[in-house]
Amino acid sequence: MTDTTDDIVEDISFQSFEDDCRLLANLLNDVLQREVGAKFIELLDKIRVLAQSGCNMRQAGIEDMAELLEKQLASQLSKMSLDEALTTARAFSHYLTLMGIAENRHRLRKGNTTTVHVAKSCDDIFNQLVQGGVTPDELYNTVCKQEVEIVLTAHPTQINRRTLQYKHIKIAHLLDYNARLDLSPEDREMVIEDLVREITSIWQTDELRRQKPTPVDEARAGLNIVEQSLWKAVPRYLRRVSNALKKHTGKPLPLTCTPIRFGSWMGGDRDGNPNVTAKVTKDVSVLSKWMAIDLYIQEVDSLRFELSMSRCSDKLLKLAREIVEDANGENHREHRTQPLNKSQSKLPNQQASSLPTHLPATAHLPTFAAHGESHYPRLDMPGPDSKQLKNKANEVSSPIPSKKESQNTPTKSDTIQRSPSFNSSSQLLAQRKLFAESQIGRSSFQKLFEPKPSDGPGFAPYRVLLGNVKDK
Repeated sequence: MTDTTDDIVEDISFQSFEDDCRLLANLLNDVLQREVGAKFIELLDKIRVLAQSGCNMRQAGIEDMAELLEKQLASQLSKMSLDEALTTARAFSHYLTLMGIAENRHRLRKGNTTTVHVAKSCDDIFNQLVQGGVTPDELYNTVCKQEVEIVLTAHPTQINRRTLQYKHIKIAHLLDYNARLDLSPEDREMVIEDLVREITSIWQTDELRRQKPTPVDEARAGLNIVEQSLWKAVPRYLRRVSNALKKHTGKPLPLTCTPIRFGSWMGGDRDGNPNVTAKVTKDVSVLSKWMAIDLYIQEVDSLRFELSMSRCSDKLLKLAREIVEDANGENHREHRTQPLNKSQSKLPNQQASSLPTHLPATAHLPTFAAHGESHYPRLDMPGPDSKQLKNKANEVSSPIPSKKESQNTPTKSDTIQRSPSFNSSSQLLAQRKLFAESQIGRSSFQKLFEPKPSDGPGFAPYRVLLGNVKDK
C-alpha cells in the first residue's frame, strides 16, 4: 500500500514538473516572439529540432542519420551573423535556466513528500550517541562547547548577477503559488502575468557585469549572502539543535551559547591585491555594521508587532514604566528648553526669537501664495516682437546716469530687501528652518508612525521595551 501511494505521489510530482516546464517554455516563447519577432522564433525552433533529432538518433544507434543532422545544424549556425548568434545563445541560455528552476522546485517537492530520510537529523545523531553510551550531561556540555567558524570570502565565484538571482527566486515562488489548488481563475491569471513580467525583465537585462567589481562591490555581494541565506538559516538550524538537545538531555541550548560564529576576509584580504587599502577596509567595516544594524532593526520591529501582550513579569513591567516616565520627562524638558541658533548666538544684543512649537497656518503654501505676491523678479520670455520692443526702448531711453547718480539710485535688489513682503517672507522661512532643526520637528514624523507610549489601558510593556532597544 505504501509503495502504491509513493508511486502515485511520484507520478503527480512528475506531471507537475512537466507542467511547469511546459508553462515556462511557452511563456518564454511568447516573450521572444514579442521581443525579437516571429521569423527569429522559426529559426530557434529549427535549430532546436535539429539538435534534439541528432541526439535522439545518436542515442538510438543510427550514426549516419545523426551525422547528417549535425552537419545541417552546423551549416545553419555558420550562416548566422554575430547578432543573431548572440540572440540565439541568450535564448537557449534563458530556456535552460528556466528549466533548471522548474527542476529545483520538483526536487524540493519530491523531498518534502518522500518518506526516505536523505540525511540524518540532529535528533537522529543525538539518539545514536545516547544509545552508544554517552551520558546526557556529557552530550549537553559537549554541544554547548562546540564552536564552528564560517569565514566569508570576497572572491566573485558567482557568475550570475544579483538582480537576475532575485528574479529567478521570484519565478520559483510564483511556480509554488501557481501549484496551489485553491487558486481562483483570476488569481491564476495574475500569477501568469507576473511570470510574463519577470521573464520579460530577465530578457531585457544584461546578463554580464560590464565593469570589474571593486573590493567594496565584492563585499556587498558577500553580505548579500548573509542577508538572503545565513540570517534565516542559522537560527533555524540552532532551533533544531536546541529542540533535539532538550529531547535527549532535558535542557535546551542556552541563549548565550553561540556554537556558530562568522569571520570575514571581505575588505581586509591583502594577499596580493593592491586595491585593498585601509580606506577600503574601513568602508567595508562600516557597510557591515550598517547591514547588521538594519537586520536587527527589522527583527525588533517584527517582535514589536508580535509581542502585543499586556501581561508580563513585575520586573519587566517596572522597567517599561520607567522607560515611559523617562520619555515623558524628556519631552517635557524639550518643550521648556529653547536653544538659540547660530545667527542668534553671534548677535547678543538682538532679542532671541522663541522656538515655534507648531508650523504657521500658511506654511503649506508657497511664499508668493502666502503673501499675495512673489519677491522674486519676474522673467519675461522673449517673443517674436521682442526685437522691435527692444529697438523702441533704446530710442526713448534716457542717457546713462553719472556715477554719483547711479550710487544714489536704488537698485532692484535694494527695493526687494526693503519691501515688507520680503521681510515677512524671510521671517516665515526662518521659522520653518527653526522648526525643522528643532527636536520637535525631527520627531514629528516618527510620532506619526510610533504613538506615544502610556501606562494606561492598552499598555504593552514588551513593545515599550523593544522600542527603547530600537532607539538605542
